[in-house]
Amino acid sequence: MKSLNPFPYIIKCKYDFNFDKTLRGKVEGHIAAAREQIELNKFDTLEKGGGTTSVVINKIIPPHVWDEFEDFRPWLYKKVDNIWEHWKLQPMNKHLSDSWINEHPPGAWTAEHHHQNVTVAVAAYLDVPKDSGRFMVKNPFAMYKLGEPLCYNYYDERMDWEYIEVKTNDVLFFPGWLTHKTEVNHSKDNRYVMSLNIMGNYVNN
Repeated sequence: MKSLNPFPYIIKCKYDFNFDKTLRGKVEGHIAAAREQIELNKFDTLEKGGGTTSVVINKIIPPHVWDEFEDFRPWLYKKVDNIWEHWKLQPMNKHLSDSWINEHPPGAWTAEHHHQNVTVAVAAYLDVPKDSGRFMVKNPFAMYKLGEPLCYNYYDERMDWEYIEVKTNDVLFFPGWLTHKTEVNHSKDNRYVMSLNIMGNYVNN
């Protein structure tokens, strides 16, 4: 038996971020600045268990504009153009609205959420130690599952979630409306993920 998916909403690509050689120091400094603001302002974020997000400072200098991502940006836009066409979306200008980096030390994770009004959400896996957690997506057909004779422990066993293996240099593309989160980092090292939001511009200038 072969499973067919004619409407692929999660797409995985590869990009070599060369994290240890070109990014680690800058990312760690960026996260330290974000942690300072979170502690100072007592922000409540989606990062749990000691995790830190730079979404609290991403309006100042978002990571995607760093010189270190100069080659990544055109690669990203090309992939988004292909996905836009694959999803049969109306041709329009696209805007990379914001980006941020999440740090997950051992025991940390990202809580359940979605990206409101975002057409294409991106998760770029800068550094993923072994056993540092998978990407999780909630079944978007939840309302239709209510009409099915589900297993008695369907919700207790969290069968409404699917798990996607990710490795360093993986880049996931998915619609912003898709509810997602991460597993807990069970490794001994920090995990780093950059998130990006791409929106369509409906106004022609």
